[in-house]
Amino acid sequence: MTYKKKMIQFGAGNIGRSFIGQLFSRSGYEVVFVDINKELVKELNKKRVYKLVIKRNELPDEIILIENIRAIDSFDKEAVIR
Repeated sequence: MTYKKKMIQFGAGNIGRSFIGQLFSRSGYEVVFVDINKELVKELNKKRVYKLVIKRNELPDEIILIENIRAIDSFDKEAVIR
């Protein structure tokens, strides 16, 4: 899949990565997270993918790989502007 569209998400917490990241990644966007957590930014950039676990009552967990993502440190103003 070729990604030409880009989506910027400010905040790579639970909502950003679970709902927003999944929605836009599956819609063909490159998802760029901007976050203050340097370790999280480093980990997301290292792997460029993360697992999303969907919990359901009385059903097995569903694991989805969210791909074509990267992250920017929110204190790096130049990177955020680009």
